[in-house]
Amino acid sequence: MSNETNLPLPQFYARTLHSILPVLDGSLPPMEESTQTQLQRGIDDLYLVGRMLSSLGVFSDNERLDEVGDKQLVFMTVGWVLGEAETRQGFSGPDKRKAALERSDTAFNAFLGVLDTYKVVPEGETSRGLPADAGRRREAKIAAHRRSKELREKLRSSLPGPVDASDHPIAFILALLPSAKLSSTSVNDEEAETRAPTLLLLRLLADLAVSSLGNNAMELEILAQAPADPTEGPLADPRRRRTEEEDSTWRLDRAPGQYKPRELISGGGRVLRPFTILPSTSAMSDRERLRADVFRSGHRLPTMTIDEYLEEEDRRGNIIRGGGQASYDAPTESELLELETENDGTMAAEEAAEKKRAKDENWARFTDDNKKGEGNRMNKG
Repeated sequence: MSNETNLPLPQFYARTLHSILPVLDGSLPPMEESTQTQLQRGIDDLYLVGRMLSSLGVFSDNERLDEVGDKQLVFMTVGWVLGEAETRQGFSGPDKRKAALERSDTAFNAFLGVLDTYKVVPEGETSRGLPADAGRRREAKIAAHRRSKELREKLRSSLPGPVDASDHPIAFILALLPSAKLSSTSVNDEEAETRAPTLLLLRLLADLAVSSLGNNAMELEILAQAPADPTEGPLADPRRRRTEEEDSTWRLDRAPGQYKPRELISGGGRVLRPFTILPSTSAMSDRERLRADVFRSGHRLPTMTIDEYLEEEDRRGNIIRGGGQASYDAPTESELLELETENDGTMAAEEAAEKKRAKDENWARFTDDNKKGEGNRMNKG
């Protein structure tokens, strides 16, 4: 560690989590270069924390869970944080994305391996993968959602420190770590009672790690079927590069790459200057690229790739989120209401029961007012 980062291990880990929390909770745009730089710096620090834990021998295969100190338990979360951070990298190409997902899988599996070694998670609570049967898969999904909700509620009530409003798992980890301003220098320092909430947190992260491994597997399967990156082909012709350099000497207009998407489209969607939408570079074949260079206009137009256009539309809030496997796996509104009504005696259960009763009453009123077959009868009376 440099002089600037010369902190005790708990404080250094807390400072690293503070630096990557805005990236992981979505506060910062993941595609921005500054965001990726900040994330990469945090990932490097996480690998440094992992190496320090290994050199200090904090965890051992010969230990039992009751032999691990309360302040040591929180460092079992390093593998999960590292796996989650790696999933936010590699957006510049299929190969880099695949490498990032593989590193994420390695970190998640190492995290689950530590939990298995110390038997942190009760047997049968977390199983890797979902059942093939649709009915059992739905039951497993509802059970995992209920278990995650219960663990989060128990964590909020048992954590010794305040929890960040983002409710991100990293906020729970930070509540178990000392502030970077404190002067404690021992990893084994036993002060506040943190063992019970730390074990609850590790069980919650185990569920999240299994879910992330499933998502990574689906994305890796899609990337395996993607075409190869055309930029890796034998296109580095020096004569072509020299011609392009000479060509740019007499084209007096501004180079297209210097325009930002927000300079081409206003916030209200009005086009500020002409531009050309190009296909994504990862989907263009060599023949299409060569044809575009031959049959091009006599003057340059500011260009914007489809990826840049979608990123700009996303920044302006014109892209609807949702759909896909994640939405399919998420419980429906009726399922969530049914789960909340099971907590008898609580205010949330009473509110959920009232919402369910109102929903059923509205549906009954609708079916009474609109009998089956009373639609368009094609002028038959």
